[in-house]
Amino acid sequence: MKPLVAILGEHSPTFKPHAATDAAIPHSCQQLSLSVDSKWVSTEDISRSLLETVSGIWVAPGSPYKNMDKMLEAIRYARENHVPCLGTCGGFQHIILEYARHVLHFKDAQSQENDPYASQLFISQLACSLAGQTMQL
Repeated sequence: MKPLVAILGEHSPTFKPHAATDAAIPHSCQQLSLSVDSKWVSTEDISRSLLETVSGIWVAPGSPYKNMDKMLEAIRYARENHVPCLGTCGGFQHIILEYARHVLHFKDAQSQENDPYASQLFISQLACSLAGQTMQL
């Protein structure tokens, strides 16, 4: 059975970062001579039983998520159980929030995107200089 990577987020095939995420896995598999399956999972559908079956987690771009608490618990599960976990864009920001809350004990750690007036603001709103850019091949 092939390893399964759960891509956690609210999938939208017309959202360019999600299309790029979809393309990245087969491209990487080809380059590395690997075979991996991937499955998009809405943050509302994250469960412990799902997390116990995956070989890796990709915390997708495109926040805010429908269920931030489940997303943070999935990231925590990955960290505590040594499951490879990658976060891109907002996904990486949520990895930082999970670490701040559960390792550094900043219980109110928050991003400006989710709560601009948070008492423990760990992530400021960023302007991405790559927005709208395309790669020339």
